[in-house]
Amino acid sequence: MRLAVALAVLVLACPAIANAQTVSIGASPAPARYDRTVTFSGTLAPAQGGLTVELYLTVPTPTLLGSTTTATDGSWSIATPLRAPGPYVARVHLNPTTVVDSSPIGVTVRPQLRARIVGTRTVGSRLVLGGRVLPAKAGKLTFRIAGGIWHVRVGSAGRFRVVLRDMLPGRWAWRLKLTPRSGYATAVRRNTLVVRGGPLSRGARGNAVHALERRLAQMHYVLKRVDTYYGEDTYQAVLAFQKVHGLTRTGRVTSGLWGAIARGTIPRARVPRGTHIEVSKTKQVMFEVVNGRVAKVVHVSTGATGNTPVGIWRVYRLGPGGSLSGMYYSLYFLRGFAIHGYHSVPPYQASHGCVRTPLWFAPGFYARWGRIGTVVRVFP
Repeated sequence: MRLAVALAVLVLACPAIANAQTVSIGASPAPARYDRTVTFSGTLAPAQGGLTVELYLTVPTPTLLGSTTTATDGSWSIATPLRAPGPYVARVHLNPTTVVDSSPIGVTVRPQLRARIVGTRTVGSRLVLGGRVLPAKAGKLTFRIAGGIWHVRVGSAGRFRVVLRDMLPGRWAWRLKLTPRSGYATAVRRNTLVVRGGPLSRGARGNAVHALERRLAQMHYVLKRVDTYYGEDTYQAVLAFQKVHGLTRTGRVTSGLWGAIARGTIPRARVPRGTHIEVSKTKQVMFEVVNGRVAKVVHVSTGATGNTPVGIWRVYRLGPGGSLSGMYYSLYFLRGFAIHGYHSVPPYQASHGCVRTPLWFAPGFYARWGRIGTVVRVFP
């Protein structure tokens, strides 16, 4: 409809008189890159030389892009920068009052798309994807990296930027894709971002710690909070990760451990059905399992002599708060054996037989699981 209206305006401005002559139009190259020269050409038939030819972009309003004259064989050509997909029309002036128009044509435009990532390539550093797309309204931009997807907002001048936060160490392939509007072609930019990680341990602060904690939380390792401080909770979450993966239990992050954390996934339950607690004496970790999936992973310490009873048990008695023995928020599952908070939870078996959990973790755990009948599965 817009094309019909625009052509009507063009015809009303300079009416064409029906005649036997016709004019053809084509474009080369097609498709063509935005703002690069495209040559429009055609032929007037029957041939007649010396006639004025005008090239118009008809949308949104008729715009004259250039003019020339026909050769003796009726041919013509006009070169102009391509900035819109069209429609384009060639108009030949046969005499002062008579014109003939070509049929309108469109030209697919390949947008210009430039992009790069700037910033220090170390975990915790600020990285920014920046660039420009021309024309600005050629389509919608989508950016993908490390499993993340961003719908990129483009400014009126075609410029855009995406701030990448908490990028983990690794070699990350990224892709920026323009999904085009009608008349434009798809544009894609690809590259690789290499991010390196440095050592972290208790007492560290900064964005690298935030990236570490955020990643651990994504894999359901419990923390007090995701912040920028490597506290006792971070140390214990790293211990839990090391235990689950059979790594040396240091509670510190090295460049090698960074890679394992970046590649890690949520652990799987030993019994992938039902809602229950799983304790592994070998790995010294505890899983909260909800509907067969691991909801939380926490570092624990079981009996120093290996006496924590293996089997399937049910909580039969609750001990809210603390006790003289230092047991906090206890869930008893067999005689005096319980899961409880304690002031000391080392990376190895150290209790009298109970399952020790960090003190800060115990109240929340009790609130979630503190009921008679909770199933506790203890594995060797």
